[in-house]
Amino acid sequence: MTAACEQLAAFVDGELTPDEAQAFGLHLADCAECQAELGDQVQASLAVQAAAEARPLERPESRPGVRSESRPRFRPSWDRRRVVGFGVAAAAVVLAVLAVVRPWRASDAGRELPFALASARQLEGRVSHPGLQGHRALGTMRSGAAGRTELDLRALAELEARGDVHGVATAYLVSGDFERAERLLEKLPPSPAVLGDLALAALGLGQPERALRRLEAGLQTAPDDPRLHWNRGLALQALSLELAAAAEFQRVVEAKEPGWSTEAQERADGLRKGALGRRDSWKAMNAAGMALALEGTPYPSTLARRNPDLARLYLYHALRAAPSVERVKALLPLATVLDDVTRTKTATAYVARVAAADFARRGPLTATYRAVLGGEESLEGAKADAYLAKLRRSNERDLLLGAVLLLHQEDRHVDELAALVRQSGEPAWYDAPLARGRAQAALARGDLETAEQSLQQGLASCRSAGFQYRCVDLQQHLAALYNRLDRRKEAEGLARSALEEAFRTDSWFQEEVLLSDLVTSARLSHAPALARAYLDEYVQHAPEDCARRSEYHHARALLAVEDLDAKSARHEVEAAIACPTAPTLLELAVAGDLLRLEGGTVPGRELDRVRERIRVLREDPSLSEGERLLVDHIEGRILIERDREAGQKLLRGVITGAALKRSSDIEARKAWSHSHHVLVMDAGRAKEWDRAVALLAEELDRPAPTSCLLALAGQDERLLFVVRDATGAGDGVYLNALKRPLREELPEVPEGLLQRLTGCGMVRVLAEPILQGRPGLLSPHRAWSYLAPGGQRVAAPAAAPAFKRLVVSDVEPPASLGLPHLMPWKGQTGSGDVHLRGRAATPEAVLAEMEDATEVELHTHGLSGTGLSDAAFLALSPDAAGRYALTAGDLEGHTLRGSPVVLLAACDANVGAWRYHAVWSLPAALIQAGARAVVAPSTQVPDVEAGAFFQALLEALRRGVPPAQALRDTRARWLQQGSAKWVQDLVAFE
Repeated sequence: MTAACEQLAAFVDGELTPDEAQAFGLHLADCAECQAELGDQVQASLAVQAAAEARPLERPESRPGVRSESRPRFRPSWDRRRVVGFGVAAAAVVLAVLAVVRPWRASDAGRELPFALASARQLEGRVSHPGLQGHRALGTMRSGAAGRTELDLRALAELEARGDVHGVATAYLVSGDFERAERLLEKLPPSPAVLGDLALAALGLGQPERALRRLEAGLQTAPDDPRLHWNRGLALQALSLELAAAAEFQRVVEAKEPGWSTEAQERADGLRKGALGRRDSWKAMNAAGMALALEGTPYPSTLARRNPDLARLYLYHALRAAPSVERVKALLPLATVLDDVTRTKTATAYVARVAAADFARRGPLTATYRAVLGGEESLEGAKADAYLAKLRRSNERDLLLGAVLLLHQEDRHVDELAALVRQSGEPAWYDAPLARGRAQAALARGDLETAEQSLQQGLASCRSAGFQYRCVDLQQHLAALYNRLDRRKEAEGLARSALEEAFRTDSWFQEEVLLSDLVTSARLSHAPALARAYLDEYVQHAPEDCARRSEYHHARALLAVEDLDAKSARHEVEAAIACPTAPTLLELAVAGDLLRLEGGTVPGRELDRVRERIRVLREDPSLSEGERLLVDHIEGRILIERDREAGQKLLRGVITGAALKRSSDIEARKAWSHSHHVLVMDAGRAKEWDRAVALLAEELDRPAPTSCLLALAGQDERLLFVVRDATGAGDGVYLNALKRPLREELPEVPEGLLQRLTGCGMVRVLAEPILQGRPGLLSPHRAWSYLAPGGQRVAAPAAAPAFKRLVVSDVEPPASLGLPHLMPWKGQTGSGDVHLRGRAATPEAVLAEMEDATEVELHTHGLSGTGLSDAAFLALSPDAAGRYALTAGDLEGHTLRGSPVVLLAACDANVGAWRYHAVWSLPAALIQAGARAVVAPSTQVPDVEAGAFFQALLEALRRGVPPAQALRDTRARWLQQGSAKWVQDLVAFE
């Protein structure tokens, strides 16, 4: 019996406080043990009540042996019997409710099912209905065909008549009608049983990530429920996370349920066998490759055909390491196999070229290559340069090419490498490492655009040549770059497709690197259940590796911090530091946030430990300048909580150091923004309102209005509101104990601050990136707008541009998106207007016409939450290359010379990416490109109303009404006419 179960009698007797009773009611809904005892406890309490009513009340002190100091706490004279009666009545209501919506008790196992119970089950998953708890073998047919369970409509109707919503949902779930089952289940309180069934519905609909979220919620209150672990195993398996799935099924084995445990063991063994088979194959291929290169041992043709690219990699190592002509000629059979695979002659031609070399001169050079490859010799710095110089003098071009790659010198010798690749006789094979070298060189000088383009071009070339191993490598590097840039959806899409390719070729090492990238993209996307799933697979690849376990627990701790769960985060950190490892930025970032969340409860020795880890990390010579700034920032944000002056000084130093680097170094940009944030919150805590606003304006690269301003900043558990009223006087509220993350809930602006703004005809909002664009911040009946961040903002033209109106409508997105046709646009265009419609409305055409427009109306579908972009984008008509999306990124590098007002009449067009260091959304990108103002929806937009609303808004703007006021007035008229709520979620930007 749990501690909570011990409150059952007090609950029935009405002795709990209202808050305690509410909490116990939630516990009761999920506790089979309490539910089993509830009826008996109600009967016992009724008997006590009846006995009490049959005799007069005794004063406790009148009974012998009862001391006055032991009497119960004071209760009014009406308390005991009426509270008992109230408690019993409440318990009876709970019993009645549980009969409809609670997880079924064992005594309900005989409840009639609205379908015949076949000898084999059709669902892989486990449903919560007690009549389905017994194990039945899975009845999957190898043809893939599966008959649907026939429902007894009469029995189904009886369930509906009894109000057994969960029973009806179960019937639909088992019959394969997952959408209908989900709709019904979502109406029920989210108990573990309901969440487990909802997860099954999501799996049936092909949504394993959604299933994971529901299962994690269920496991929070029922951590040992074998049904939930079974279904989580299926969700992980659907994501190809086989070792993590096997671990979940192993949890079911430990429950020792008849039939289920046996099947769980079979599933766990099969999943483990598949994953470890890939690991063993990878090890065998690499061992055979090294034996080939170092000793000339023939490479098995079966392994070569399994992963021909890896075999080619080792063949070319072997050719460069070969000490004699005889060793070279022995490589011809493998080269022939690989040429057969690619239908080329490049490998055999390379063998022939090397066989014709002068080994009297080449031999000593290959010996060095062989020693480095085998790990017997390490060439760095001057030694590496000397070896490359010797190769240049020898004119052994293929050895020079191989040595540049072997020594990881691609970024230092990009131009020379490009010439060597052209002369290699097989440029398609070397395009990938050349692209990687160009990208690394570009990153070193802060040219992120060139780095991205190099990797993209290399990937296109690689795909054309069909070298899958090389392609996976480039996809991984591009995904890692996108994660650095917080373009997490693009990163996830690339890494997922690369991971599937790695599975097919047994590329175990690449799997591990890609899993790490996927953890990062899921965390940045604030998908903690998915991030934990990838982490579970990552750690299972090498559970004995202490450093990996430390990384695993620190990553889980960061997820807990982001959910404001300091207790869980501390538990993970304690597990992480049990493994002695070198400090990392991830570890210190977690430590900084956790020390703040825990506040005064942190022991002094923990702070000392973290400061020492920071000192050690600073000594790491591999840290870039931007990463060193981040280390300084972390120390500053820890220090400012305990020594304000020292912390401020350190953070101002970070800002100064990052000022010139932030335009090209993403880590420096993050250090700049994060340090400003900490200083803003520090000023708010000290009620230094003007200083807080000044720091926020500096962070956002734009001046703050001197009056009628609302400024807000926040992260994790803290939020700051500052206002300047019509006279310029400031006031603010600092909140430092939020219970829900800001991404889930933004507290309302305090009423006292709203009162300070009553004298303002229009309010402008200055907000940190994660708070920029939030709808409903102020009343829809108030004129207000967001001030987009500056940075690359385009200055207003010296002379007023010529009027040009651009209308985009009637677009035809790709049929594969499944988007319905929008109603034909009914507005009128003038003689000088440009109307792009139908197939002509491609992203390239729209961008071109937008550059000198003064008014822009975009009547299209808006999409968010897809792999194309972290922020919402517009779905336009595809061009010849199939490109149809207009994203925030597409606006970079474009200048809107006409300073237009842009109306984004598309669903979710205001939805931006959740980034701490920069705003990433269509409205912000348009403002930074030069738009004067943008109005965008934050939710779904009804097609039948949108055209008329935006036409009315445009007419007000043409009369010279400021955008915020025009939006307020047009919205007010629409709401008076009974329009849908969507107009309240429109947001203006200036």
